[in-house]
Amino acid sequence: MFRLALFIAAILYRCASRLHHRLCLRPGKPLENSRLVVVGSFRTGGAGKTPFCIWLCNHLAAQGKNVALLCHEYAFDEIAMLQEKFSTNALVEVFATRNRYQAAHELDKASKFDIILCDDGFEDSRLVDTTTIILEWEDTPSKISDLWPLGKMRSLAKDHQKNLQHYMTLHCNGESPDIRFVIDKVSSPDEEVLAKGQKATLLCGIGAPERFMCDVQDYGIQVKRLDAFKDHCRNFAKKLETALQQDTDSTFIITEKDAARLPKGFFQRNKRVHVASQKAVVSPSILKKLEEIGL
Repeated sequence: MFRLALFIAAILYRCASRLHHRLCLRPGKPLENSRLVVVGSFRTGGAGKTPFCIWLCNHLAAQGKNVALLCHEYAFDEIAMLQEKFSTNALVEVFATRNRYQAAHELDKASKFDIILCDDGFEDSRLVDTTTIILEWEDTPSKISDLWPLGKMRSLAKDHQKNLQHYMTLHCNGESPDIRFVIDKVSSPDEEVLAKGQKATLLCGIGAPERFMCDVQDYGIQVKRLDAFKDHCRNFAKKLETALQQDTDSTFIITEKDAARLPKGFFQRNKRVHVASQKAVVSPSILKKLEEIGL
């Protein structure tokens, strides 16, 4: 009965989504000066869009290109993390917006940026003449049961059929993925690196907590327990404080996005909390394809 209710909800979600696209997200005007790049996924969350956008911004900046990175203001934690990461990179600026289409056109008028990069925005059909990069973890969704809230997807492949042939799809899983997301360091903000082989409790409020646990284990940390909360959890600091009080012996590991939600001075008071630094590793074949399309 519960699964039937979710299936009905998925049908209603699809109907509402298609109506919203038809009425509110009609194709708009292309940009006049900047190149528009969209990094997206069919998944509702946890595809690795933000880590890949970080890699792509650094990749483009290394070529001397000015990049504007657009993020939805709902993802307040990602915005804080990104602004910190690029605070010393004069070629990359991070912008928070509720309307990527409007923000892209406003930035385009300034003629300052070579690239306007959207972290997500795959579902915004107002964005036209884009270079779209899709991060794919599973087969592309084809049936109602793939859709949220029954499945993990936001739309069906046929909804994008007219444009899919123009997209670049990066496969993120399998034996030879186009892109991998790996943890390269686990440390405290004062650079105390957590040695491999130690045990730790994981706390996170992200889209794919199980994958985070696997990445930590691949790095070499033994996982004592995983406590996962909803993505962009706004009371994450309180939950972490509670966990620290209840478990006074464990070392805790959180993600960089989780760390961006913590108040100033948190790490000075809580030395047992470490942050896992993640990076994207792109295959040579994809590097060549990006070069071929001017990225």
